[in-house]
Formats: sequence, C-alpha cells, structure tokens
Amino acid sequence: MKKLLTIIIASFSFLNAQTHIVPEGFSGLSVSFKHDQNVDFFGEGKFLRDSYGNAIGFGYIYNANVGIDLSYGYSLNNRKDTYDFNIIDGESSSEHENFNFTKNFRSDNANVGDKTFSFGLTYYLNESQDLFSQDLPINLSLGFRYGTKNYSSDALKFLNQDFYGKFYAFEFGAYKEIETNASFYMIPRLKLSVSSEKNIYNSPDAVVDGSSGIIDTDSFKVQSTYFEIALPFILNNTSAGQPFIEPSIANKFGTTHLGLRFGFLF
Repeated sequence: MKKLLTIIIASFSFLNAQTHIVPEGFSGLSVSFKHDQNVDFFGEGKFLRDSYGNAIGFGYIYNANVGIDLSYGYSLNNRKDTYDFNIIDGESSSEHENFNFTKNFRSDNANVGDKTFSFGLTYYLNESQDLFSQDLPINLSLGFRYGTKNYSSDALKFLNQDFYGKFYAFEFGAYKEIETNASFYMIPRLKLSVSSEKNIYNSPDAVVDGSSGIIDTDSFKVQSTYFEIALPFILNNTSAGQPFIEPSIANKFGTTHLGLRFGFLF
C-alpha cells in the first residue's frame, strides 16, 4: 500500500496532458504530425469552420511506463461570421481594429493565431503492473504538461499589442491494446485533460517606465476541460519502424474537432 501511495503521489506531481500511443512493453521514440478541424454538427453555419490546428510531437517512451515529449503547435480560431466590440460611438467597429480580451477570446475575435510550445511527462499504469494482485482490465495514464503560448491577429498587430500566455494541464487517460488478424493492431483510447491558462496583454492605460522600459500589463485566467476519443491503427514492424494513423474526435473550448494524426514508432 505504501508503494501504491508513493506512485500515485508522484504521478500527480508530474502529470502530462498528452496520451502517447504505447504498445505493450514498448521502448523507443515516437514522432507524429496531427491536424484537427473545427466542425459544426448542429449549428446553422457551414459544417467545416475556418478554425483548425496543427501539431508536431516528438517523444521518448521507456519500457511502456514513462514517457516524455516536446510538442509544437499552431492553431487558428475564427468561429463566427460577425464580431461585437465595446466601442465608443464614432469609433471603428472593424474586427481588424478591435480585440476582446475576454476568457472566450478565441470565440470573440476574428482569426486569432495561437503558437504553442510545451513539454510533457506521462506515467503509464499497464494491465500487467505489479502494484495490484490482479491485472487491470485496461491501461491507465497520468500526466502533466507545461507550456507557453503566443497569440497573433490583424487586430493585435493594428493595436500594437503583445498577447501571450503560460499554461499547465493535468490528464487522465485510459487505453486498451486490441490484436487483429490483419497486419495491424489497435489501441483505442480516451483522454480527459484539465488545463489552466494565464494570458497576459498590455494594459489599455499602459505607461512605459522610462528608467526600466517596463510596460504595465493586465492578465486573465482561463480554465478549460478537454475530452478526446481516438482510435489508433498501428502497423506491424517495417523497415521504417511502426507507422500509425489515428482518427479522433474531441471537445476543445466548447466546440467539436475532428482530428487525424500520422506518425512512427521507432
């Protein structure tokens, strides 16, 4: 029991926000590229929205128990046809000259770019673990991710605004390896991630300190929950490693995203 409590405490101290594809007993490198597209199943607008995301990931997994990774991503958020701003009569209401610094800024502004760089660490509790007297029915994962964000848009450029942020996220994942009679196998997985962002921008009444060059800033925090269902298909060993393809569906910032990831296990 003492050993179990130690591992649980350690896991929640290091947790990661990205579930890797982890075959049983795997040790090696993982490289992948993912694209996801914002879709609207029930709205009155077009099905494929302009919002999308791309991400490149590089990681290392040791003995199917511990994984570390680096990730770089870019996403574009443009979810409405028109945008409203709190402006004074006579001022321009153009979406290219105004910006809403709100918790829903991804939905309240046009064409917001989001560059993200992050580091993640994951602990995997496999079915054949030795913490319990019996095997688990599924594999579990616990993780932590920390990263930085840099936002851009025509409005931010027009306003000469720096808008950036930092975030951390905690994740719980569950997955199960399924063998097939074909030349591939599957690892369906679920991921639940809870993240916290702190976003920073120049204060509207910013004053530059002549002696230090420091500009006054304001900030706000955003709490979000991310849920994803994915079904990776992994080919058996080839001369170039194990290629895989992973379709997914997720709920991010209150909207639905369909994703497709390609990669290799080496």
